[in-house]
Order: sequence, then structure tokens, then C-alpha cells
Amino acid sequence: MGATRGNPFAALDDDKLLALTIYGEARGERISGKCAVGSVIINRARIGGWYGKGIKGVILKPFQFSCFLPNDPNMLILREIALNWDDHYAEDKVLRMCHTIAKGLLDEKGAGSLSRQDITHYKTNKCKASWEDKMEKVCVIGNHSFFKEKA
Repeated sequence: MGATRGNPFAALDDDKLLALTIYGEARGERISGKCAVGSVIINRARIGGWYGKGIKGVILKPFQFSCFLPNDPNMLILREIALNWDDHYAEDKVLRMCHTIAKGLLDEKGAGSLSRQDITHYKTNKCKASWEDKMEKVCVIGNHSFFKEKA
């Protein structure tokens, strides 16, 4: 399959795809915000089911992460990074930081100090999400509000 041509994201290892998603969704946030966005993905992969199977399944599920939407300006940036990872990694310290966070979240030993075990959703504080009233708000970090499913 032409994963590199058709979908360069599918060709990435989980740590790089997770880093790229954190970069696309939260590169302007402080470390705690980046970790929280990554935690949503980790938690969804752990739960599985509707969320998708594994890191790739969760991230690449259509309409879950705005940075992968076709009309999102981030999509072109992320596509370029995915196609030329090594070049961008060498030049972009924020991408390197997102990759370090991603590896820490994926490493069970590091996950406890970086991750939030309860969150499964987030949104920017500027918008209202259709699902927001069905969730319990856990915290606000920077420009994002984080939620968990109500018990």
C-alpha cells in the first residue's frame, strides 16, 4: 500500500504519530497541556472500543483530532513533517519536545508522572462541543479544557 503517498501518517511509528498529534493539537501549550493532550490519546487507546484500536487507530479515526481534518491548516504542516520527519526533527525543538513527551507517555514507567489517567476528551476553550454537557470537566490547562466520561 502507498502509505507514504496516500497517508504518510499511517507509516509512522506510534511514538512519532503521537508526537505529531501533540504537536498539531498543542504545540503552543506548556508541557502540562501537551502531556494532557497525549494522555487523552493514551487513555482512548487503553479503553479501545469506539475510540479505536491502538494508538494509530485512535489518532487516525476520522474527525477525532482537528489537526488531521482536511481543511485544517495544520494538516499540510503535519503531512510535510510526516514525509520528512528527520529534517523537521533536527530543526524543530518543539517537535523534539513533543516526541520526548510521547515516548514518556508510551513508556509505562514514565506514564505515571506525565499522564492523567481519567481524561478522554478535550476542546479549545473558544468553542462549545456538542458532547461537552455529557462529560465531567476535569481541568483547564492553557487554551484547552479536559473532560472525562461521567460515572
